[in-house]
Amino acid sequence: MEQILKTYLEYICGKENVAEFVPMATKTTIRIGGPARWFVTVQTKQVLMRLVSALKFIGLPWFIIGAGSNVLASDAGYDGVVIRLGFSGIADNECFIYADAGAPLKKVCNFAKEHLLSGLEFGSGIPGTVGGAVFMNAGAHGSEISGVVAMADVLVDGEIKTLDTQELKFKYRTSVFKHKKDWIIIGVYFYLKKCENKRLIAEKEEEFAATRQKNQPVEPNAGSVFKRPNPNFAASKAIDELGLKGLRIGGACISERHAGFIINTGNATSKDVLALIKIIRAKVKEKHKLYLQTELQILK
Repeated sequence: MEQILKTYLEYICGKENVAEFVPMATKTTIRIGGPARWFVTVQTKQVLMRLVSALKFIGLPWFIIGAGSNVLASDAGYDGVVIRLGFSGIADNECFIYADAGAPLKKVCNFAKEHLLSGLEFGSGIPGTVGGAVFMNAGAHGSEISGVVAMADVLVDGEIKTLDTQELKFKYRTSVFKHKKDWIIIGVYFYLKKCENKRLIAEKEEEFAATRQKNQPVEPNAGSVFKRPNPNFAASKAIDELGLKGLRIGGACISERHAGFIINTGNATSKDVLALIKIIRAKVKEKHKLYLQTELQILK
């Protein structure tokens, strides 16, 4: 059966795009995770449609991954198919940019800057793809991706549909895709503003980059771990005030630079990270009577 599945995956996606037992530690920014049974790169939207249809028919679980910047993979690995979107085209039309879901957000920001389109500067330092950013409504520096998204092309039940912002149901660090697990973001339409001077865009990006460099850890991490439980409560500030910075379990450590991040000091496991999360949640709940939800996608 395994050989038949391998042959089928290679037939659909191309032999060079199918790999077995790929350590997720090599595919996530926190550098943690056991082997994915299958790791497949999909180069076109048509191939993605065929692959997902086949996996649904077979009953094999699958997981879409972008840059792996918001993913904590299990130490035991994933007994299914991890799919990376290899299509990453970008095009513009007046004030719109269309970007494939697999495009790095940084690349889209650079494209916008070169075409004198402003509004995406806040995203220039977010280490993810367009699809991942929309999936979680990524944000930074007081702005969110939902503020610049006009529409998105989404694979729904074997068809590509274009959804508007109402249908995307953006909220703080979430979207409709958190609840519709089978829906896959294919591409995104960004609505931006014309800017007369590229230097003005670059200066904003440089200002944001300096802030990130000063305040965020450089060690392997999965980004900000916790959501704000309400607009007036900063999880990182609460964790800092509880004196938890530097707390370590195994190779995982709450960052000394920013308490909202858990870093991998070199040999961290998923179990280490989850243990730290449990401690943080318990102490914050005891002190503030609030439950902290994570921003992380847990792959297990």
